[in-house]
Amino acid sequence: YHTGSTFKLVVAAAALESGEYTATSSFPNLSEYTLPGTSTGIKNSSRTTCGLGETVTIEYALIHSCNIPFAMLAVELGQDRIRAEAELMGFGDMLSIPMSVTPSIYPTGLEDSQTALTGFGQFDVRVTPLQMAMVAAAIANQGVLMKPRLVDLVVASNLNVLSQPEPVVYSSPMSRKTAGFLTRMMVDSVETGVSTRAGITGVAVAGKTGTAE
Repeated sequence: YHTGSTFKLVVAAAALESGEYTATSSFPNLSEYTLPGTSTGIKNSSRTTCGLGETVTIEYALIHSCNIPFAMLAVELGQDRIRAEAELMGFGDMLSIPMSVTPSIYPTGLEDSQTALTGFGQFDVRVTPLQMAMVAAAIANQGVLMKPRLVDLVVASNLNVLSQPEPVVYSSPMSRKTAGFLTRMMVDSVETGVSTRAGITGVAVAGKTGTAE
């Protein structure tokens, strides 16, 4: 399926890892954005601007899950950088947990208008629920992604442990610093942004909305 809002985490990670952007990098705060080379306009889910200012930061756009700033960011980053970050997180790989998992896809050969749409998880971006759980897990684990597995241990009828897989590092898709920035944004998204329904009293929850199609 497509997952617009959650894929913004991958784009934000690609931007921060590039060294050319920070959480406070800003974009024009538009109520409608015309996709490059087309006459097609896209809007934020709010159908208005992303906040009240003339510009909007990556941080604010992620917390409030705005489409337009991420479309513009994706065009500036380019499809290759986004794809490289996605692949570090497992996109394109056939995973086994131990059952086989359909690979998630970040498309190739994109025009700028299509790259813009991938900035908020549309066009031909396709992901599994496991893949987006891996993205969140990498952020939670300070930038280190572990190989996913369904089986924690195998025990006999007498409860003797027959096997217990060891944790294995899958990749390091982002720095500890980038993971820290994204964690803070995700906590703010739950506390003051669009992910408030994930809140738990007395617990600091890091979350991100994910609109699936």
